[in-house]
Amino acid sequence: MESRTKTSHENLEEGEASTTNSSTKGNENATAASSANTDKRARTFDLTAIFEETKRTAQTQFAESHLAKEEEKGSEHSARQGTSKAQTSREKAHENSDGRGTNSDGNGAGPVAAEEADSDDDFMPSLPPGFAPKNDQSAKDDESDGDDFADYAGEGLPVIKLIPAASEVTLEHGSKMAVTAIAFDGPGTRFLAGGYDCSLSMFEFQKMDRSLKADRVVEPCENNVIHHLSFSPNGESIIVCNGSPQVILLDRRGTRFGETVRGDQYLVDLSNTKGHTATVMCSVWNPIVKGEFLTCSDDGTIRFWHLDDFKQITKQINKQRKIIKLKNANGKRAQPQTCALSFDGKLVAAGCGDGSLQVWKNSKIIVSTTYLVRKAHNGAITCVRFSHDGKRLLTRGLDGALKLWSLDDNKAPLKMKTGLHTEYKESDCGWAPRGEVIYVTCSPATEGGAGSLQFLDPETFEVVYKIEYPNGVSAIRCIWHPRLNQMLVSLSDGTLRIYYDPETSLMGIKQCVTRPLRRSRAEEVIKEEMILAPLALEMFQGRGEEPEDKEVTEWRLRRYLRMKDNEIRKPFKKPAEMPLSGPSTGGRINKTGGTIHSFLAQQMGKERNKDFLADNDVRASILRHAEAAEAEPLYVAKAYAKTQPVTLFQNKIADDDDEEEEAPMMKRPKRE
Repeated sequence: MESRTKTSHENLEEGEASTTNSSTKGNENATAASSANTDKRARTFDLTAIFEETKRTAQTQFAESHLAKEEEKGSEHSARQGTSKAQTSREKAHENSDGRGTNSDGNGAGPVAAEEADSDDDFMPSLPPGFAPKNDQSAKDDESDGDDFADYAGEGLPVIKLIPAASEVTLEHGSKMAVTAIAFDGPGTRFLAGGYDCSLSMFEFQKMDRSLKADRVVEPCENNVIHHLSFSPNGESIIVCNGSPQVILLDRRGTRFGETVRGDQYLVDLSNTKGHTATVMCSVWNPIVKGEFLTCSDDGTIRFWHLDDFKQITKQINKQRKIIKLKNANGKRAQPQTCALSFDGKLVAAGCGDGSLQVWKNSKIIVSTTYLVRKAHNGAITCVRFSHDGKRLLTRGLDGALKLWSLDDNKAPLKMKTGLHTEYKESDCGWAPRGEVIYVTCSPATEGGAGSLQFLDPETFEVVYKIEYPNGVSAIRCIWHPRLNQMLVSLSDGTLRIYYDPETSLMGIKQCVTRPLRRSRAEEVIKEEMILAPLALEMFQGRGEEPEDKEVTEWRLRRYLRMKDNEIRKPFKKPAEMPLSGPSTGGRINKTGGTIHSFLAQQMGKERNKDFLADNDVRASILRHAEAAEAEPLYVAKAYAKTQPVTLFQNKIADDDDEEEEAPMMKRPKRE
């Protein structure tokens, strides 16, 4: 036991000693490692040297590839020359790679080596096989080709090049009456047209072929002229402003799903009415607030509506959200002919029939104008457009003038153009998508003259381009779609014109003019008609020997036709009779007392006539009221007051023994 105990103690001591030694060695190694890490430094790279090395390597590879191409040509002279060039380049590359060069004296790199190294700085990838450098004449030709735009290299493309009017397409609206309303949807897949014929034509580019016919024609507002059309930003809803005070709401298929409420025209305060009371002239969708739009009317108001207020029960938007009441210089109603919203939705502008231009800030409560010009035009304003920056306004009037206004100054217009005659209160004007040009529609100044679509420079207001329409045709509306880069113009002869550039325009009408005509479905069906010659049938051939029997008579034809008619005509089947129900169905009358009403009426009558029915002597019961009837005669007694003042009654009562009088025959018996 003692020896075992001793041995265990010795083992413990040896283990502690070994542990101490190992920890000591570990500390020594850690100290050595830390001292070694302390002596290390971060490695630095010379980027200039690395770049020079890469450059020399590229030069060497280029020389070798050039040499290989020269050898492929098979020319000994060119091969020797290429070999000498390759050797020279290799020597230079080798000298540069060693970092030293030798001159005639055997010293280090001198100025000659430096110049040779600089001469090889211009390197390029290997040329394709069969490449031949251009001569001086081809270089001159390339320079002459680039001289086409040399005149306006510093000024950019001319304005005429930016107008997509290289190609023209004519479409028919349906009638020869003026087209006063057009609209494009946002993506540019469909457009609308409406006018004095009270019809709405819906065109869709995806379904249109070279026939250029409308996909659908509807009449949403009965016999009212369409003044304005507008698509919602998402293209799902359409607003139709017509001669009635109610705005029509259509879906993208042209189906009418709602309208705005009609106001009360007998109320003096227009803010108390729920809707317009006169013709609606224009509508604009809010570009910021989804589902909101505003309309202006001849009742002197601009009203804000929202699609969320549409009620499914009444199929109407029952009330507007905001209202603006317009006043003229005398404080009376001013009739707005057009309205517009700025691109950020913060400003609302209206052009009135008295020639005034009024602008408000679009806030929750709109009271007074922020910009007002009482005599902007000498006639009614037909169109108002905001610039893209929202700081300028473009107005078009019936006085034949086009004016540009700044919202910072309302005393005088910035630019003005006169002599733009128009006859329609829907005449249009606007900005190009990038604002590089202004377009305006015009009517012929003289009878039988030519209307026009003119493009003006916004800086000088000079005409830079003009499209004319002869034979007294007026241009009324115009839309320049920014995505398609195509222009849609409506004319007074009931036609539409689309202008586009085959190079710069996208999709739209370009894909329709090249699409082949679709065959009608009726032509695709092959219809076989059976020709019946009854005279050739066997039954019509004569059987007898006499001439009359051999001839085909009219009687035989009629007999055959009657026989065929009886075979085709189905026998008439009388429908089954419905079961009888109700008090008087089928000519039968139910017994009284079947209902509670008839039962109560029957009981009340029996109760009142109980004594009358109980008395067997009917004559005595009637004479009981003789004195009262004589004192106060009623009804028939007054008629006999003079002719028969004393009433006579039959006093004789027939006895049972007396012969019964023959009763009058009320109905004749049937004859046997």
